Parts: sequence; structure tokens; C-alpha cells
Amino acid sequence: MLALQSDRNKIVADGKDLSFITVTIKDKSGVMNPRANNRIHFDLEGPGEIVATDNGDPTNMELFQSHDRNAFNGLCLVIVRGMPGQSGTVKVTATADGLKVGTTSVKTTESGR
Repeated sequence: MLALQSDRNKIVADGKDLSFITVTIKDKSGVMNPRANNRIHFDLEGPGEIVATDNGDPTNMELFQSHDRNAFNGLCLVIVRGMPGQSGTVKVTATADGLKVGTTSVKTTESGR
């Protein structure tokens, strides 16, 4: 299964504020699989955009702007930001062949409150 955990659940809708979302590949018991390297695809709904993806592998030369990324040691990262002046809920979905879909949401607000 894919488990998504955001460092911040609320960001300012100014086109600059970011939320870093860690994706962890877990087995059926919910234990992290440190050997997993599945290809993960990211989708986003709502007033935001995917800024970058990464996996921490220093030998990986894939573009940060890609919406697809192989996990490295069972982990992956997606960075999202809100669209300027557009508050709402940004839903991030991660999918990979053979794994349960993972989702999380980040709220964007115009005032930061």
C-alpha cells in the first residue's frame, strides 16, 4: 500500500508556499518495505500543482518535474503548492501497479490562517 504523509496540511495560496508529502510503501501489515522501488504516479485535483518529485537516490537523473518516480528504499516525495489567490482543497493521489492507492489532502487559504 502507498501511505502519504504531509509535513503541512494547510498552506497559503500564494504560489510560493509548499507542502512536502512523503510516500511510504508498506506491506499488508502496515510495515514499511525498505527494498521497494515501485514506479509511483502522482495526480492532483484542486487549486494546486505538483512542483517536483524526488526519491533521495543521488544516482537518479530523472527530472524533478516528472509526475512519475521510482521509490528508493521504500520512499518517495512529492512537493505541491497552491495556486495564487485560489483557496480550497488540493487532493494528491499516488498510484503504483500492484499497490493500494494512497491519498492525502492539503488545504490552501488566502490568508495563511
